[in-house]
Amino acid sequence: MKNYTKYIVFLFVLGFVFACNDDDTPVTESRVPTVEISLDPSFEAERYKVEAIEPAVTITDGEGMDTTYRWSVTVDGLDSIIGDQRSLPFISPRPGEYTINLAVTCGETTAQASTTVTVQKNNQTFTAKAGKLIDYEPAPYQSLMWNFYGMDKKEDVFDIVQEALNDEYWDINLGTFGGFVTVKFDHTVINVYGKRDLNVQASVSNGDNGVYYSPLSVMVAYDTNQNGVADDDEWYEIAGSEYGKSGTVKDYEITYYRPDADKDAVPGEQSWQYDTQYLKWTSNQRETGYITQTDQFNEYYPEWEEDSYTLKGIKLTIPLKDVSDGEGTGWNVGTYAWGYGGIEDPDIDIDWAVDADGNKVHLPGIDFVKVYVPTLVELGNKDLLTGSFQYVEDLNLVSGDDD
Repeated sequence: MKNYTKYIVFLFVLGFVFACNDDDTPVTESRVPTVEISLDPSFEAERYKVEAIEPAVTITDGEGMDTTYRWSVTVDGLDSIIGDQRSLPFISPRPGEYTINLAVTCGETTAQASTTVTVQKNNQTFTAKAGKLIDYEPAPYQSLMWNFYGMDKKEDVFDIVQEALNDEYWDINLGTFGGFVTVKFDHTVINVYGKRDLNVQASVSNGDNGVYYSPLSVMVAYDTNQNGVADDDEWYEIAGSEYGKSGTVKDYEITYYRPDADKDAVPGEQSWQYDTQYLKWTSNQRETGYITQTDQFNEYYPEWEEDSYTLKGIKLTIPLKDVSDGEGTGWNVGTYAWGYGGIEDPDIDIDWAVDADGNKVHLPGIDFVKVYVPTLVELGNKDLLTGSFQYVEDLNLVSGDDD
């Protein structure tokens, strides 16, 4: 049997006291809840490894009252808040002995308990940037086959993309809506309470040379079962500034179809519209459209894909204005305020993560990041508004035991 240290707050509870007045009307009951906490006296953990601290909390006469949890850690005599849920997934970047405090408040009653967590040295050095490629799937874009010329096998494409991931000066092109890349850290990125945790770098829109890039949406996953795989039920969306806006379409799916090489081009009114029905797409919103080919020598569709493939995500609108009097040769493209890669402030707080229903989730940290293009926009002779990923970095990394 585990040796539990009990911290019990006993309070006298006032029962039903019927102090009757002249018409025998009873006085309303006054309740003061009792809170009891049982907590292991000590735990052991490794650097950057989550140790679940599960208290046993019993509340009597607290029905209908708000209950709050406050976890804090004492370091150098100072208390810092590290959690506000019933359980604490404790994770630390540094070895040492930590005093962890829990305060549970129900109504007017507060109970407190403490435990000690000893974090062991593990002589590991970690890297701030996510360096392992897990998956890559670009959506169509104008220079796709220039980047992957002659490649009809996905494993060959992976080798090229992994090389790009290793070189921060070489961007990873994602194409238009739904194109994505998934990467893994060599450690669990800690969700530091009250601080931003990730920096997601992507190419920023540049109008001077006619190249425009879309901000990138971000998804995160914590390897809950520690199987080294980003399972489908472990993914959560970072709910950035556009998440709750009226033009946002959640659960959007788009299917792209391989262009027919034998089909005659359907030119448009502008000289740059070589084929206005070049690449067909459909969506789960009962939409059908075509991507215009602006140059007959560009091939937009991944050679290694089947004749159609489907990509998913949250579809966002973006401020857009044609400044060329309808010629489609000049554009002003907007951006987003926060919560995305490729914007002025690309720092991400893991606490912004939500589940598929939009509910906030509480993650101790994350192991995987997926970035994808949330826009489906054509920019005239500038072709598609595409996404281009560079890297994602842990903002609070402590690389070694002695840092």
